[in-house]
Amino acid sequence: MTEQARLPPLQGRVALITGASRGIGAAAAKRLAQSGATVVINYHQNQAAAEKVLQQVEADGGRGLIFQADVTRKDQVEAMVAAIQARFTAVDVLVNNAYFPFQVGQLHELSWESLHQAVEHELCAFHNCVRACLSGMVAKKAGKIIVISTRLAQQPLPRMGAYAAAKSALESMANTLAIELGPLGIAVNVVTPAFTLTDASLIMPETYRERVRETRPLKKHLYPEDVAGAIAFLAGDEAGMLTGSHILITGGSHLQL
Repeated sequence: MTEQARLPPLQGRVALITGASRGIGAAAAKRLAQSGATVVINYHQNQAAAEKVLQQVEADGGRGLIFQADVTRKDQVEAMVAAIQARFTAVDVLVNNAYFPFQVGQLHELSWESLHQAVEHELCAFHNCVRACLSGMVAKKAGKIIVISTRLAQQPLPRMGAYAAAKSALESMANTLAIELGPLGIAVNVVTPAFTLTDASLIMPETYRERVRETRPLKKHLYPEDVAGAIAFLAGDEAGMLTGSHILITGGSHLQL
C-alpha cells in the first residue's frame, strides 16, 4: 500500500460545520476530523460546549478551531469565513446544520410573523454561508455542501408545521443549487434524519422515544453519530458523483405507513 493510499480520506480539507457545539453538528465535527479534515466548529451562544467538542477532536489527533457567529448575520458569516481562509485555506466542505427555534402550534393558528421567521432563519443562514464559501470553492473547482434537514419536511406532524415548511424550502433551495453549482465542480446534497436522540430530544417522554424505535424496521434508536457517518461519506471522494441527492437516515421508518 502506498503512503498516499494510507492518508485519511479528507486529509488537507477544511470543513465548516454550523451549529456544531451539540447534537448532530458536534458528531459531524468529530467524525470529519477523524477522516482527516480540519474542522471549524461554529457556535452561536454555547462557547463551553464548542470548546469541549474541540478538545475531543484534538484528543483524537484532529485539528480545528471554534468560531462564534450568528449565521443569520451576513457580516458575521463573512468574518468567520475570512478568518478561516487566513488561518487555513478556503472552505472545502460546508455542513449547513445550525438549528433555529420555532413556534410550535397548529399551522393555521400561527401568526404570519412566526412562520416567516422560521423560514427566514433557515434560508438566510444557508444563503449567507453558501455565498461566503463559494468563491473559495469556485477557485478550487471543487466543493461539498451538505444540508441537514428533517424527515418532517416530507412526513409532517401536527404542530410542527413551521419547522416542516422551513426545511422543505431549504431542501428546494439545495436542489436548485445542485443544478446551478454542479458545472463549477460543487456538489450539494441533503441528509434527512428521522427523530434523533440528542440532548434536545430527551425532553420527549420515554414512551414516545420507545414508540418511535419500535416503528423502525431496524428497531434501533437513531443517534447523532449515525447521521455523522453519512455526512462524512458525502464529504469524501467516494461520493463524487452524488449531487442533488437526499439521503434518508430513518432506520427504515420511511417505509412504514
